[in-house]
Amino acid sequence: MTPRSVRAAALALTTSLVLSGCSMFDTKKEKAPPCPPIYILSDAAKVVKYRPGQGRDITDVEIEAEIIAFKGHCTYGKAGVEVEIQVSFDVRRGPAGTAGKSELEYFVAIPKYYPAPEAKAIFTVPVEFPKGMDQARTNDEDVVMRIPVGAGDIVNQYEIYLGFQASPEELEINRRMKR
Repeated sequence: MTPRSVRAAALALTTSLVLSGCSMFDTKKEKAPPCPPIYILSDAAKVVKYRPGQGRDITDVEIEAEIIAFKGHCTYGKAGVEVEIQVSFDVRRGPAGTAGKSELEYFVAIPKYYPAPEAKAIFTVPVEFPKGMDQARTNDEDVVMRIPVGAGDIVNQYEIYLGFQASPEELEINRRMKR
């Protein structure tokens, strides 16, 4: 850091401390900053897993899944913003699916950090079909992200995307189905 940037940072910190001290006397409640926007990536919102081999018709489907929702909240602190989300999935076992349990992989990505490895994390969510059922709805445990948002940063620049970790073939199938 240059001496000029150190002075500017010290001035910004001092100003924020002085202004926050003034807010003690303010009877209005401060509005919390918004959370970063979160999107389900349409090309990766669904996934169809086929049994091994060349067959790709309905009889070859082991499992179909869709990200149907997410919920969460964020908390701002000195180090930035902490975003906590929980992702919900609808899952169907296909004609080729015989197991009562399965696993799905999905990702949470923040493109602003690309190409750094921290730009994307892959999670595995277990799926268990109730006895006698070929459908299940499951939620993953909370995913927590810490984003070092600075005081001058615009939180909308830190968009968060959710989607299945799909193969190129699976992505192409999704894109064809949208047309």
